[in-house]
Amino acid sequence: MALLSTKDTPRSPSGITTNLGIAVREEARRKQVVSSILLVIVLFQLVDLPGAIMMHSLMAIGTVLLGLVLCGVAMIFNQIGRVALVSLLLILVVDLGCGLMLLTSPMGLDVGDLPVFDILIVSLLIAVSLLPAVSVFPVALSNILFIFAVLALMPRTPELNMMLSSDMAYNTIVQPVSLQIVVAVVAYIWVRSALRAIARADRAEEIAQLQRREAELLRHEAERTRQLDMGSEHLLQVLVRAANGDRAVHANLPPDHLLWRVGNALNLLLTRLRRANQTAYEIQQLREANARLTQRAYEEKMASQQARNERR
Repeated sequence: MALLSTKDTPRSPSGITTNLGIAVREEARRKQVVSSILLVIVLFQLVDLPGAIMMHSLMAIGTVLLGLVLCGVAMIFNQIGRVALVSLLLILVVDLGCGLMLLTSPMGLDVGDLPVFDILIVSLLIAVSLLPAVSVFPVALSNILFIFAVLALMPRTPELNMMLSSDMAYNTIVQPVSLQIVVAVVAYIWVRSALRAIARADRAEEIAQLQRREAELLRHEAERTRQLDMGSEHLLQVLVRAANGDRAVHANLPPDHLLWRVGNALNLLLTRLRRANQTAYEIQQLREANARLTQRAYEEKMASQQARNERR
């Protein structure tokens, strides 16, 4: 079996965000598909187990048990998210099953065993569904080499030798090989088309999200501008009234307003100005009282001096 790449991040020209979105969605999809395929293959192995036992073939029994063990290992890796490794194990289990059917034939490779080659298509479908789409071609190539190796190296029944010596030899060999090629090409085209459709959908979704965010930002900016305009107008009116002598005026902005801190600073300034005006007024009153007292003392002093002069 050819070694395949363990990464499959769909490429999208819309940027890193879209790539990550596709990758996450693809990983979740593959994990669900792997769980379903694992269940089907385990059931297939359990169905083959009684037949292997009845054949009294240690190789057949060992192959089925090995397949079940590999399925168990694949379940463990699937739980921890190693989808690519699980996919390789599933392909191996399918190929082992096909090899079991062919190697345990008691009379050698027969005409009735040829349809077993068609089961190898399952490994193509697993590869194209769970691994990078291009991985289907190495799997198809390994299947084709497996078909040629079985036809060339395994013992054959006289019926199959007769077929391979007749005019039907070409069709007998070409049919499973061409099936591998056709399925690989069609599956690759289908998956690539599906990935492009997912990328387009993700780009459309990303554009819609960006448009919604832009509209929200514009609305928020318009609200900020309106709030700033109203707040500025209110503070200007407070300053004008304060300049006109209104001592009771103060800024009245809600705590969530953008200019709330400015309003608080203005209120503090107005409070200090009122206190300063009050202090200045009190000082002025003290000065006037002091002047009156000084004038009165002076007048009393002058009157007392005039009275002394008259007595003399």
